[in-house]
Amino acid sequence: MKPKTKLQQEVWNLHQKLLSINEHEPYMISKHEFYYTTHYKNLICLECNHQWKPNQLWQEELVGVECPSCKKNLKKIKTENGGQAVRIITYGHAQVVDRFQVIRYFSCWKNMSKKKKPVYSTHRLFEEWTDYEKGKRVIVGQLACRYGDGFHGTYEVRYINNSGWRSNDYDIFASDYNFPRAEFIPIFQKYTLDCFDHECDYRVLMRKIQSCSKIETLLKTKQKELLQHAVHKDNKYYSYWPQIKIAMRQGYQINDPGIWYDYLDLLRGFGKDIHSPKYICPENLKAEHDRYVEKRRIQREQEKIQDLQKQNENYIKRMSRFLSLEFIDGDLSIKPLQNVDEFKQEGKELKHCVFTNNYHLKTNSLLLSARINGVRTETIEIEMITWSIVQARGIHNDNSKHHDRILELMKKSIPAIRKASQYRKSKPLKQSA
Repeated sequence: MKPKTKLQQEVWNLHQKLLSINEHEPYMISKHEFYYTTHYKNLICLECNHQWKPNQLWQEELVGVECPSCKKNLKKIKTENGGQAVRIITYGHAQVVDRFQVIRYFSCWKNMSKKKKPVYSTHRLFEEWTDYEKGKRVIVGQLACRYGDGFHGTYEVRYINNSGWRSNDYDIFASDYNFPRAEFIPIFQKYTLDCFDHECDYRVLMRKIQSCSKIETLLKTKQKELLQHAVHKDNKYYSYWPQIKIAMRQGYQINDPGIWYDYLDLLRGFGKDIHSPKYICPENLKAEHDRYVEKRRIQREQEKIQDLQKQNENYIKRMSRFLSLEFIDGDLSIKPLQNVDEFKQEGKELKHCVFTNNYHLKTNSLLLSARINGVRTETIEIEMITWSIVQARGIHNDNSKHHDRILELMKKSIPAIRKASQYRKSKPLKQSA
């Protein structure tokens, strides 16, 4: 839209005087990785287009591929549209223009082909101009979209609706890299935001560092992985800040905060002392994490077994008056499922959900198994308030060829079931059709 307010007009005039992005291209090209693709049993380097036949393809993919011609280490990429592939990276550039803190965002496209060398192109995405003295900002840039680098259209002042709970595409955007030689207004210079190459989006970092001193501590102690996780992923650093301080005092390097936080959750679950360096600073974090994951898996399996045992006891107690019932018509017999194991076996053989959907926990339903010559044929559910047949399901929930016969015997047997429900203890009772 056209600039309307005085602030927007001022920002637009200053934007027109900004330098071009050509100076950024060499730096951003250096951030792109190198790739190869396959052609039948051959490999093709997408950097120099050299083609060769590997000795062992699986071994090359495992240990890495090096192009025999250009000697670059390559990663595998899938090509489309006749051997074409595209990779896009984004980066931000922090500048000070007049009284504004400006963050400019760009994308660098790498277009690769089996027959041509890579072609690089750089595109402007958007700029955020913030006047911290007045607490106002203006967005200048392209329109957000859902393809390519996430933006398209003309470069102009954009209207941002900050009302309500929904966030906009400009606020949630974060770049992959930061351009060097960043500039900051005085209120941010004390933080030395560019003290090392942390690769956190400057705009997101500035928002969080003003409201949280813990972020400043991670920045100044150069805890790169912890800082990235805290800025761009979750807030677990709040819960485990004492543990982070212990790890820093011990000189312990946390390379994977996600695994480390999960490991601390496991330690807490097993009642371990999470203020002891012995536990929170393991020599091999992954091995210790996997060991406690296995312990948790075994623990949950045991809990599940105990829970099923309790459910089984409750089921037998609740249905005891019905369990000795059996209704017979020649080779057809119908009797209640005796325990939870029978529910499991019934569901497994007939391939339906009588066990997985916890029918044994339904207090007002009686589940019976219809069998022909001892072979499970259908499962019948009786509703014990209206004493009606809710359903009778065979293999894969389909009706068996004995379905009508089963229903006929079941309807004749409902009076006997109702009679058994009046006794506290079940008595042996058999009824033949």
